Amino acid sequence: MTGKIFEWELTLARRLALISIVGGSASWLFRFARQGFVADFLNIFLATFIVVLAILIVARASYRPIAATLIIGMMIIGLQVSWGLAEPRGGALLVLTAGVSLAAAYYRIRTALAAILLSAIVLALMGYTAADRLPQQLVNLPGGTTIFTNFISATIGFVSVSTLIAVVISFVRSKMEQSLRHTRILLITARNQKSDLESKERLLTLFTELASDYVYQVDLRQPNMVPQIFAGSFERITGYAPSDIGKLGGWMQIVHPEDRERLQRHMPTLLEGKETITEYRIQSASGKILWVRDHVRPVRDSETGNVTLLLGAVHDVTERRHAEEQIENLAFYDPLTSLPNRRLLLDRLEQALALSGRTGLRGALLFIDLDHFKNLNDTKGHEAGDQLLVQQSRRLKLCIREGDTVARLGGDEFIIILGELSEEEEKAAEEVSEITRRILHALSLPVALSYRQMSDYENTCSIGVTMFKGHELTVDELLRRADMAMYQAKADGRNAFRFFDPQMQQLLAERLKLEDDLKQALSHSQFVIYLQPQLDDAAKLVGAEVLLRWQHPEKGLVSPLEFIPSAERTGLIVEIGAWVIDQACAVLARWEKSADTRSLTLAVNVSARQFHRADFATEVGKALSRHGVSGERLKLELTESLALENVAESAARMQELRSMGIHLSLDDFGTGQSSLYYLKQLPLSQMKIDQSFVRDILTDPNDAVLVKTIIGMANNLKLEVMAEGVETEAQRAYLREHGCTLYQGYLFSPPISVAEFERQFLAAPLAATANS
Repeated sequence: MTGKIFEWELTLARRLALISIVGGSASWLFRFARQGFVADFLNIFLATFIVVLAILIVARASYRPIAATLIIGMMIIGLQVSWGLAEPRGGALLVLTAGVSLAAAYYRIRTALAAILLSAIVLALMGYTAADRLPQQLVNLPGGTTIFTNFISATIGFVSVSTLIAVVISFVRSKMEQSLRHTRILLITARNQKSDLESKERLLTLFTELASDYVYQVDLRQPNMVPQIFAGSFERITGYAPSDIGKLGGWMQIVHPEDRERLQRHMPTLLEGKETITEYRIQSASGKILWVRDHVRPVRDSETGNVTLLLGAVHDVTERRHAEEQIENLAFYDPLTSLPNRRLLLDRLEQALALSGRTGLRGALLFIDLDHFKNLNDTKGHEAGDQLLVQQSRRLKLCIREGDTVARLGGDEFIIILGELSEEEEKAAEEVSEITRRILHALSLPVALSYRQMSDYENTCSIGVTMFKGHELTVDELLRRADMAMYQAKADGRNAFRFFDPQMQQLLAERLKLEDDLKQALSHSQFVIYLQPQLDDAAKLVGAEVLLRWQHPEKGLVSPLEFIPSAERTGLIVEIGAWVIDQACAVLARWEKSADTRSLTLAVNVSARQFHRADFATEVGKALSRHGVSGERLKLELTESLALENVAESAARMQELRSMGIHLSLDDFGTGQSSLYYLKQLPLSQMKIDQSFVRDILTDPNDAVLVKTIIGMANNLKLEVMAEGVETEAQRAYLREHGCTLYQGYLFSPPISVAEFERQFLAAPLAATANS
């Protein structure tokens, strides 16, 4: 351990080893030159001694084996040189003393005393045995002395001197080690303290940066109160050097003007000795607006007790503020129009009701629905629809007063909350009427839609209005009433507004009751299918259209016109539609057993919600497989808007159905705004002429032209064309004359039950039936 601590020991041992190697080599060469090579013990030992030291130096051994080799070698050489002499030579004793000194220096006093004792014993034995080895007559001795006494005398002198030297060296070594150890401890302590200080300084800097972007101090005793910036990233964040604040006239000069008064209001609180935490905006040197969070702590003077210093830590919270704004926008605002969404609307409506309750002033809720918006979406795409929504939302904001709210409920539906109207109901209604007329006018103006270079698009809206005062009505009830009033405006011709009529509440209650009953209808087997025959120009039955009827336990047979809209709203149309397809497949399976009926087809109307389900084609395929019916026997009728809502998706789903052999018919063709470019991409088999065109085909030239155009279009696209709503022989004759060969309508039969259909059309001569 000592050798690792004190490097001087290793250096001294190596240098002594080099000296010993050089000295030993010189001594060996000298003996070799005078005597030649004599293989005596001294020569062999010298050679071994030199080799071992050289190996230890080359191997970079520690000081201990080097020192041990030096000490042992010196002791053996010193004793060997004295062997065979009448008295120890001075050089030999010097070598022994040097070995003892090294032992004291490297191995302390005990090892040195052991070496002295061992050497003294060997010298005494040499003196004792010298008389036998050396003839007395050949030795010239002083008077009164013998060889033994000479050795004893030399040994005593060696012991005395060597002991003194060993004690001194050991003492010096011990003191030096203590001093060096103490010095090293001080150095280590100082180094550790320095490292701790540096670490604490780094941590302080880091904590300052983590806790705040910069800290500052304001001395209230100074007249200008310019903050002194102490640490952090003030210049990097704001773009100002700390010295710039004084030149600008103080901190307030870079605070956003709208936040200065709010900050100044905190000064009395600070002078009372209370901490404040404030978030405000500053304007950076580049003009960028930044949000900062300022934590200020007042410091009182120890003598007066007054607040004299303000210490502040500032953190840049711009990114957090922006993130919060984005989150708020996503949570409370419509991403397309930037209007409040349903969530924020309900909150503001609750506030409006509470305010109305406190002030006694009336309010109004306006439910706005854009007329014919679905047609625009279906024919021109959602991009055009989005442009219309954005522009109309801007117009709505211009029509309302400050403090009112306009929100987007979803789709093309908007809600406006009008607050603080008159206390008198009639006067409040007049105020609402004036605003509503302004909205009707603004939204009826043409809108320039840039999508696909469209010309100005004329659009109108229908508005339902319901009044409120306090919390007389719930939020849900207000929305329902406004919704009902809006539908009344649509029923009265659109581009109009209607106030909620109490009779509408009854209609609403009946509609809700109908929806409740509808949920039970399927599970209670209350639905039945009716069939209306379809014939060709030879009066031959080719199939029938499947029509749904609801056998209500109280109301009797309910028309689809009454319950299908409710089924669409509640989503039950999907389950009901699947049931109709299954029933149609069951009828086809029964007809498959007879040669007279196995060529007949059944057409089933498909709703948009049902068609756009990802598993629609799969479910139809399962129904066909379940009843063992070929897809060629089934025809699915799709509306224009359904097929063109998403042409790519619709075409893919229709192709999947066609791969099963199922025929696809475009129902009510001509009632929308069809696009031949899209139609030719769809795998259709048939077009159906809407009955509204067929009804006046003989009296209205426009309808006649439309019918002939549709027939020509279908023929050009190589599609079958079927006319529905055929009621007279003259209508059928006209249609047949212009190329339409398939018919459906009351001329042949109204929709009838499956049993009645089979009794009339599958057992009687068809020609006679057709001409009846």
